[in-house]
Amino acid sequence: MAGVYGFVAEFNPFHNGHKIFIDTIKNKYHPDVLIAVVSGNYVQRGDFAIVDKWSRTRMAIANGVDLVVELPFAYAVQPANLFAKGSIKLLNELGIDNLIFGTETDMDFVNLAKQMLKTNTEFEQDYSMSYADNLNFVYSSTGLDVLQHPNQLLGLSYAQEVIKNNYSMSIDTILRSNNEYSATKVRNYINDSANINKLVPDITMHELSAVKKVNWNDYFDLLKYRILSSSPDELHQIYQMVEGLEYKFIKEISNSDNFSDFLMNIKSKRYTLARLKRLCLYTLLNVKQVDIDEVFDSPYLRILGFDDVGQKYLNELKQSCETSLITRVGKKESKLLSLEVKVDRIRALADGQEQDFGKIPIMEGEN
Repeated sequence: MAGVYGFVAEFNPFHNGHKIFIDTIKNKYHPDVLIAVVSGNYVQRGDFAIVDKWSRTRMAIANGVDLVVELPFAYAVQPANLFAKGSIKLLNELGIDNLIFGTETDMDFVNLAKQMLKTNTEFEQDYSMSYADNLNFVYSSTGLDVLQHPNQLLGLSYAQEVIKNNYSMSIDTILRSNNEYSATKVRNYINDSANINKLVPDITMHELSAVKKVNWNDYFDLLKYRILSSSPDELHQIYQMVEGLEYKFIKEISNSDNFSDFLMNIKSKRYTLARLKRLCLYTLLNVKQVDIDEVFDSPYLRILGFDDVGQKYLNELKQSCETSLITRVGKKESKLLSLEVKVDRIRALADGQEQDFGKIPIMEGEN
């Protein structure tokens, strides 16, 4: 099948801006199949997805995505370069011809990526300024504004991954014309149905009312227990626990009444809040370097949902794809998905909803 288009998303939650993005792809490019690689139950900036991956898959399928594939935790909860490395690798395994992503400004990401790869431009921390300001200083010379438009950094990272790995896919962008719709705005209005109703499709309203909405407040006591019951040596083994942050965690957790307090108590110029939130997730979930390495070394394609077009393409893909295609999790699959199963079980503590075993892909029209 030709004309296979793909993109990466979080849909946290799905809003009218996402709908416009999908409709634009379909109207402009007329893809034979449209694939979305979507973060599971955790998102890039170190948060819990507000509703689970199955609800968000239903939102996507109902709004025009043909095939939804899970972006595993090991790829999803990462800085831009590793987020891009994992997600673009999966899209390549899915056989897409065309990568699409949204951007706030019209930029030639392909040529910019080639230029930066040619000159080996790398980010180096200057501790005389904050990490965020330092990052923006490095990239501002390229025309990127990673503070105001963080998706530009993701777009550049996507393009670099395609070029570095010689993936056979073209890259196109869709310009975001306004900031009327955003997942942040929807989450801010989460208890104001009148305002949310203006921002999201009906399926999102239905899902938000039908399932428990979760956030860090549901897990802060568990994080506190995890830190207080661990020694510095044990915390030091956590993925990305560097430069003595384990001692800072232990010192400040008892002085914090909630997760926001804790973040403010541990923040510094060296680290963005997003990086600290990711580290808090790794700590809560007891994620080690070996857990991350295993996923990068042994990739898989976890199918979350499809419509008739997506199912047809999936049947074609099975004939040629060498990567494990998983539609249901049993004993054999749980070994390959060991990290995902672990983090999903902890996510389920908030609502008791099984996330892996016994679950099958969402199909079009399923409620």
